[in-house]
Amino acid sequence: MNPAVGALARAGLIGAVSGLRSQWGIAAVSLSARPGETPSAAQRLLSRPWVRGAVLAAAAGEFVADKAPGTPSRLAPAGLVPRLVLGALSGMALAERRRPAVPPIAAAVAGAAAAGASAVAGVRWRRTAGARTDAVAAAAEDVLAAALAWAACTDAGRPTQGGGRPRGDSELIGAGAAGVDDAPDGGETSRTQAYPDRPGD
Repeated sequence: MNPAVGALARAGLIGAVSGLRSQWGIAAVSLSARPGETPSAAQRLLSRPWVRGAVLAAAAGEFVADKAPGTPSRLAPAGLVPRLVLGALSGMALAERRRPAVPPIAAAVAGAAAAGASAVAGVRWRRTAGARTDAVAAAAEDVLAAALAWAACTDAGRPTQGGGRPRGDSELIGAGAAGVDDAPDGGETSRTQAYPDRPGD
């Protein structure tokens, strides 16, 4: 997959997580952030212990509050706006881990659009499930949100070379050492190997 397309797809996935659980997307990005991945200020901030603790606490609080019967609709302005904003921020923060990086505005749009779509889908799912199975529907959303977060964040920071898959150590070792040429038949011939002169006829 093209690295840019993959980065936007991950931005959309983490945005969908934010649409289902507003705090879970940014929490997943924070918990999976590594300061050494990029020189980005956002990555350094999200990887700080106090930030991780704060977003994890917020995600845990939402996990509990979502099961309460008096929780307002996620499509109300107070519920939808934070989802769109956090979906955009999570999408940008996650997409910038890939190289080459995609335009931040594109990742933000992908994250926000996916957050809005998943928020609407979640409400329809709850209505279809009905009041008697609302707790089951909420639990199913929890599982789905966690799975999407894992799919979006796992391996998101591994750099690619030349737009392809990452090169492993075995490939780098097998690529040939300095001063060695690969012969057409698979053998190796030293560039510095001296051949004896043939005797005259």
